[in-house]
Amino acid sequence: MEIYKKIDAIHLKLRCNIQEFEGGAGLPTSYSDRLAEEINLLLHGCGLFDLKACWLIALNGTDAGIFLQGMVTSDVLQLEIGQIQSSLICGNKGKILHHLEIFRSQEQEWIVICDPGEGRAVGTILDNFHIREDLEMRLLNSGEMLRIDLLGPDAGKNLEKLGCDLQKTNWKFEDFSILTVKFNLGKLPRFINLVHINVLENFVAKILNKENADLTGLEAFDEIRILEGIPRFGVDYSTGNFPQEAGLGDHISFKKGCYIGQEPHARMYHRGHPNWLSVWLKLPEKSEASSGDALFHNAKEIGKITSLGSYLTNGNFLGIAMIRQELTEEKTTLALAADSLPMIEQKALPTTIL
Repeated sequence: MEIYKKIDAIHLKLRCNIQEFEGGAGLPTSYSDRLAEEINLLLHGCGLFDLKACWLIALNGTDAGIFLQGMVTSDVLQLEIGQIQSSLICGNKGKILHHLEIFRSQEQEWIVICDPGEGRAVGTILDNFHIREDLEMRLLNSGEMLRIDLLGPDAGKNLEKLGCDLQKTNWKFEDFSILTVKFNLGKLPRFINLVHINVLENFVAKILNKENADLTGLEAFDEIRILEGIPRFGVDYSTGNFPQEAGLGDHISFKKGCYIGQEPHARMYHRGHPNWLSVWLKLPEKSEASSGDALFHNAKEIGKITSLGSYLTNGNFLGIAMIRQELTEEKTTLALAADSLPMIEQKALPTTIL
């Protein structure tokens, strides 16, 4: 679409690396020599993260909520209008297929927000399972809305300057609808905006014209989510993992009824534990570690670093790893080699399933 090219042109002026997905939607990954500036912006100002590459699949109708309830791990029926939650689609054996965000936009409408590159596969699964339910599915990206996130302490203030009432979900910008929902990234304020395509370019321009607001990309986003202890699908966990292994306690309900993958999840929750578990790492500044490095305990390899931040916090770097579950119980200190001194502290992620 032409709007993709117009928005990507803004990124390219800053020598941005853009990952292109099916349909031509680009995801800004990193800008030349701006990472420290972007992190500072997210922590103290307002960063605009262009997520137009996320497919937005609206399910509307009498049976929309019940149908979605049987497809995903979270309890979508308890969402009030204007609320959002993280969720997953899993296979019959309980392993993760897709990460999602579910937003209830109307009484009988839920919007499934897919990760970049995951939309077509998610849409195919939903379409294959939709047989007799009274609902309509439509792709908002094809002519209606695209996603733009604002992150940082000034994000809400900048939205209000454009006329947004943060107490309401649906508002008007230049006579077109925008859906805005607050969905913090850990403790960092984040507002997900589904912006009408007709005003997307002006919306972006108006935000970037605000004081202490600028573009940020996936690399800076990753730095913040690591600081907040938030694992990312495709990086810290994948289709080979169970939700319990990735510590996704805010993605799954153990109280709702049946859904795809529910039985193995329930058995693990009530009768056992995962073999592997994602943990938060604290690495001394002098450690020469990289994402993907193996971790050791008593000269045995027990896991690996899946994400590693470059932002120094109190003399330490933070990271995320997946390690053997039994080592998490005593918060065992870990090493980077079989014969090196254990210096890496580990603790549970904020959303670990207990």
